[in-house]
Amino acid sequence: MGLIFLIPYAAVQLMGIGILLEGLSGGAIPFLVGLVLATLLAILWAWIAGLRSVAWTDSLQALIMLVTSVLVLLFVIYRYFGGFGGFFVKLETDYPQWLTVPGPGFFTLKAYIGLTLPWFFFCISNPQVSQRLFIPKSMSAMRRMLAGFLIFGFIYTLVSVMWGLSTKVLSPGLTGADKATPTLLSQPFIPDILALIVMVGILGAAISTIDSILLTLSSMFARDFYRGVRPQASEEMELRLGKWVIPVISGVAMVFGALRLGPIATLSVAASAGLLMTVPAIFGAFFWKKGTAAGAIWSMIIGGVVTGFLQFSGIKPLGHWPAVWGGLVCLVAFIGISLLTKPPMEKAEEFLSYLEEGLKERNAL
Repeated sequence: MGLIFLIPYAAVQLMGIGILLEGLSGGAIPFLVGLVLATLLAILWAWIAGLRSVAWTDSLQALIMLVTSVLVLLFVIYRYFGGFGGFFVKLETDYPQWLTVPGPGFFTLKAYIGLTLPWFFFCISNPQVSQRLFIPKSMSAMRRMLAGFLIFGFIYTLVSVMWGLSTKVLSPGLTGADKATPTLLSQPFIPDILALIVMVGILGAAISTIDSILLTLSSMFARDFYRGVRPQASEEMELRLGKWVIPVISGVAMVFGALRLGPIATLSVAASAGLLMTVPAIFGAFFWKKGTAAGAIWSMIIGGVVTGFLQFSGIKPLGHWPAVWGGLVCLVAFIGISLLTKPPMEKAEEFLSYLEEGLKERNAL
């Protein structure tokens, strides 16, 4: 599931860099050139670096992105609009529909559920994120990590919305939401150095994200797939194979990104909607003794096929998005097939006792 549905999510990161470079350079750097450059950077960084470097770049780019994006927002609001009061008065006067809920038509309740449902389970369903739950040295470190992620996401969401609304006023004829950020940063009253720093932060974020995906997928292929077929394979061979899988995955993602099948946000949700199909099996593994391997495997396959078909066909039965229907089909399939097949009760008891011992050990520490 990861090898299939994380490819579009990786492609989104490459697309973002291509669109940003094209917009800020005024077309001097074409989209495809930016896409290729981003792919080469991602391959190089994934080859020479590793998980520790991704963690450091994550921290650094998050700090750069947060500080510079807030500075740009304040610069636009106070330099162009004279403050938040003037900004909202301008919006009220020229675009009052953008200050109403659900807005001028796109954000219906069904669209909102379809977009947010995959993100709600993001840290469970996306392996490049869930693997980080194994990294913190203590529970307090994990709490800080999760709290920092929530705070950063909340602030950056507000900033992104304000950027979009500002660009709507400054460039009312703009077509395509993906062009909003480069258009805003290209405004003549934004200092070049500030726009450049923001671009570096966004570039670092995209490269860091795609490298997380590349490292995760390459290790999953080498450890879970190749090692499963050849248990006697050496760690050196596994590492070598993982390294050579990186450019292959990157190339597929680059081709996918070059097709520009839709807006970045929608493609990101499409990828997460596919990975959402793993959630019932993951919950079942921890909390439902009657869950079976057959139920887990077939629920992911059936849910993935349904989600993929609905995504690419554009069909939305009763107006609901693919994530909703795929999730429901996956959940029903997991429960139904598990009830029709024999659960491994011995393994369930063994696993639960293992968890209990682990919790006691952690509490003692």
